[in-house]
Amino acid sequence: MRRLLLAVAAVSIVCIVLIGGVSMMSAFWAGPGANTPQSTANPLTPTNIVADEFSSTHDLTLLEPSEITSTEADSTGITYPLMENVSNAADLASDIEQSIGSAGVVSSNSEVAPFVVVLQDAFLYAGPDFGYERTGSLKAGNAVRVQACNPGCTWFRLDSNRWIPGEALGDPAVDLPVVDVEATPTAAAPAVFIWPTVTPTPLPTPTAAWSGPRAKEYTILRRGPGTIYERVGVVAPGAPLHVIAQNQAGDWYQLENGAWVAAFLLDKRPGELPVAVHIPPRPADARRLAVTFSSPWYACIQSVSAFANDEGENVQQWVYRSFRVTMTIENLDTTPVLPLYRPTRWIITDGVVDSVETVSWRAKDSRPAAHRQSILSYQDVSHPETWYVLSLQREQWVKAVEFEWNGEVHRVEYSPDEARNQQNYRDCGPSRSDPNG
Repeated sequence: MRRLLLAVAAVSIVCIVLIGGVSMMSAFWAGPGANTPQSTANPLTPTNIVADEFSSTHDLTLLEPSEITSTEADSTGITYPLMENVSNAADLASDIEQSIGSAGVVSSNSEVAPFVVVLQDAFLYAGPDFGYERTGSLKAGNAVRVQACNPGCTWFRLDSNRWIPGEALGDPAVDLPVVDVEATPTAAAPAVFIWPTVTPTPLPTPTAAWSGPRAKEYTILRRGPGTIYERVGVVAPGAPLHVIAQNQAGDWYQLENGAWVAAFLLDKRPGELPVAVHIPPRPADARRLAVTFSSPWYACIQSVSAFANDEGENVQQWVYRSFRVTMTIENLDTTPVLPLYRPTRWIITDGVVDSVETVSWRAKDSRPAAHRQSILSYQDVSHPETWYVLSLQREQWVKAVEFEWNGEVHRVEYSPDEARNQQNYRDCGPSRSDPNG
């Protein structure tokens, strides 16, 4: 019985061994994955081959190194295992080149150009130098075809005739044709602009800071030493003024450009100056003062009245009729008008005979005129001063009043009609006896 059991066990073991062997042989002859469809593509064929033309092939989605999966296929069905990071791209470069034959991708040229993997993001240029125009860009992980390189093979020309720096590529073929772009210009060669040779202009020698006089305010420049001369320019406050001479009075300075400026408009005196040799002649009808006579008025008095003289003293005198006028003076020059000034002449007439009166009076208790008179500089205006003439008789009126200064005569005339209608001129009646006469 024991022998029978041992025989049955042995037979069972042999059957099991035979069945297992048959299964293994079947699997061996059918090949791995016999029941699963497999791709016929070369597993090392790249999926993102870029023809580097101006076509839509440049629009392939380029994945960042962290986003790349183990394999991927493009529209042609070509696949290859992408690198998980750029650091091993150089190791895969040779494997990818060996698999190009099975990829079935043919270059537009008559001969197939070798493929190279782009190791880092890079710009494309119109020539083998960073000075050429940028014409596109590629990201790390793309595979491109190279056709040639420049002398030294630091730049590589792609099948689109654009250039990429060698530092951005894997290990390209070493037997590429060498193209000297400058030595062999083509129709697509970039235009080179030659800048004209420029001779550098030496910088001017720094000048010392200006220490001379400057304008205190906006300053008018004139053709001659006085406001009677026409204006020739204006300078801004703080502008340096190069003074070379002065007039006889020293109140006007001549500048190096020939213009004149009033001395009081400078922030400092320039020191000793010569008198200018050429001073323009005084313009015809030019005046240094503007004199105004206003508010003419007659009054019948016919009594002894008190009027003040120049010193401010009240003087009693017989007066038949008085005539008054207010005088104002504006200085148009820099020469001061000093006291004492008053009407120089009164022209008195009866319609037939004219006479001249030179004595002028002021109202009673008036201060001395010199205390109020100070016209020292340009555009300064005097205080209005009212002056009287007291020597008018019954048939007389004032025909004119004059003020003379430095040869200038300022005169205003009045008519009898003006006197009667506007100035209160009227008949004061028969003259009363002078109690003093």
